[in-house]
Amino acid sequence: MRFKTIAQNVQVEFVERKSRFIASVFRVENQHEVNTFLDKVRKEFYDATHNVYAYTYGIEYPVQKYSDDGEPQGTAGLPVMEVIRKSNVSNVLIVVTRYFGGILLGASGLVRAYTQAASLGLEKAGILEYHECEEVVLSIEYSDFEKIKWLTSKFNTKIEKIEYSQVVDLSLAIKKEEVDDFIKNVSDITSGNFLADKKGIVLKAI
Repeated sequence: MRFKTIAQNVQVEFVERKSRFIASVFRVENQHEVNTFLDKVRKEFYDATHNVYAYTYGIEYPVQKYSDDGEPQGTAGLPVMEVIRKSNVSNVLIVVTRYFGGILLGASGLVRAYTQAASLGLEKAGILEYHECEEVVLSIEYSDFEKIKWLTSKFNTKIEKIEYSQVVDLSLAIKKEEVDDFIKNVSDITSGNFLADKKGIVLKAI
């Protein structure tokens, strides 16, 4: 299993024919968080013409919803949702706030503007890709430390913690399908002088 989501919550804006568009992008895990962030944006931009939104959360059985918030049907919420779908991101809420500038954009103009706002928001937020990883505690000699650090850079491996005592203990997250190959390489580098303790499978950004 793997999925992509945003790296950080952000806000970005641009002006299209005097209308001001503000995209607020949030990472969400459940409906409560969606509602909390929606309320936050609505309070911040209480005087806006529209607060259009789209969101999805859940990996195996995703919940998806969008709202035009008074814009012509299909010109606002759906384009924002399409940006989310085409980016293959999960657990994200995008709210696009519009302050009407007095010039009508037309249906196609609205679609372009809301698409652009959502795209700019996701681009600024950045994307993290999560994979199923094995958590492994690796105990090695000090003399092998630099070589093992080099090895972790060659694999999809993240060093999460280092403890120094009589040996070096590395807490690692390794892509599940690469664990056996990684440990074989460790064995070759250390001539078998190491200990590896597998702690279980977790989802991690690698």
